[in-house]
Amino acid sequence: MKECIIGIDAGTAFVKGLPVDASGTIVATASAPIPLSTPCPDWAEQRSEA
Repeated sequence: MKECIIGIDAGTAFVKGLPVDASGTIVATASAPIPLSTPCPDWAEQRSEA
């Protein structure tokens, strides 16, 4: 198994991650949407446990 460093980007619409090996090669990528609720005009909410 290769040793890797994992990069994580937690944005407003998606969480993305990728492991990079010692030579700088991206081993894999993954992303998952973050649900966003807009209950009123100009409001935006995200559930912290989601």
